[in-house]
Amino acid sequence: MKKLLALLLACLMLIGMAACSSGSSSAAPASSGETPASGETDDRIRLVFVINGTLGDKSFFDSGKEGLDWIDRDFGDKVYTEYRELTYDNSTWESKLNDIVSEGWDIVVVGTYDMKDYTGKLAQEYPDTKFWFFDEIWNFDGPDVEWDHQYDCDNVYSMMFAQNEGSFVVGAMAAMLSQTDKVAFMGGMDNTVLDDFFVGFANGAKYINPNVHVNCSWMNSFSDAAQGKTVATGLYQDGYDVVFSCGGSAGLGGFDAVIEQDAGKYIIGVDGDQGTYFASIGDTARAERTLTSMQKNVNYGFYHAMERHLDGTLPYGTNELLGLDGNFVSAAVNDATKALLTADQIAKAEEIVADIISGKIDPGTAFNKEDGWFASFVESVQ
Repeated sequence: MKKLLALLLACLMLIGMAACSSGSSSAAPASSGETPASGETDDRIRLVFVINGTLGDKSFFDSGKEGLDWIDRDFGDKVYTEYRELTYDNSTWESKLNDIVSEGWDIVVVGTYDMKDYTGKLAQEYPDTKFWFFDEIWNFDGPDVEWDHQYDCDNVYSMMFAQNEGSFVVGAMAAMLSQTDKVAFMGGMDNTVLDDFFVGFANGAKYINPNVHVNCSWMNSFSDAAQGKTVATGLYQDGYDVVFSCGGSAGLGGFDAVIEQDAGKYIIGVDGDQGTYFASIGDTARAERTLTSMQKNVNYGFYHAMERHLDGTLPYGTNELLGLDGNFVSAAVNDATKALLTADQIAKAEEIVADIISGKIDPGTAFNKEDGWFASFVESVQ
């Protein structure tokens, strides 16, 4: 009986310990690498990728996770990685990021304009932590919000992807394919990064066909696929036959819309090669309607940053613009692309890539413009 009571007591203690530990983390951890064994001393660099959303967008965040997988594959003996999904409840993002950073990571990877102010505050509070910030230009001359004092950003490395370059190429491809001379862009929310996508896309379309009409619409969400479908459906019904869907999980609604349209309506994906993804899961309906995707290769960005961090050459305290040169952004050419465009048209797209890299073509940008410039630009290309 005493042994039975002792066993029951031990079980209750274990249950109690588990219950106490289950709510201790601000965001559920997910390991990309091999977790150190219990009690084992591990001197690997500890990196966490903080996702202000969730995986499964088939684009931006999934690409970042793939970059972590590459780091694990090639540098797993030197680096331990995890990722944390904050979900799309932005009211909790700041507190969850604070909690994660306080855990003592060597490198915290976080991005998008929504997280910039939160990360800036933490960069000054944790000067010994390295921060990789992506997809927004960082102000290294001082804070971007009203904080108590200036801060030293020597612990921040900022990687900005030249989405205007890749978008110029897919805009050109859209104009090559369009039979109505009407192509459209639908973005998640209106911000400078998304504006930069549109500027490149519109300029690329106009480069091929000066008479093409280019529409700019907003889904006002990065997560609501139903809203994305509604916006895309309206554009197709208005005669736009190629739509560039640029809005994370919300943008996936555009793929739901295009397969309900008559033949001759197409979509362009973003961040990952979404056409190839749909083909890989047997979804030929969506794959065949996807002309191309403007790939923002976050995976390459993360991997390249780790290579240089390990050899001591990563330029902390600076912004880096990563573009077509080096394949940090690219326009996908897959089976659907080859079926929809001629060999000469694909060769023309490749020529445009080379001309942007060489500086012969300026794709234009939405950054560093005066107030009201973007609205005037949108009106000028419609």
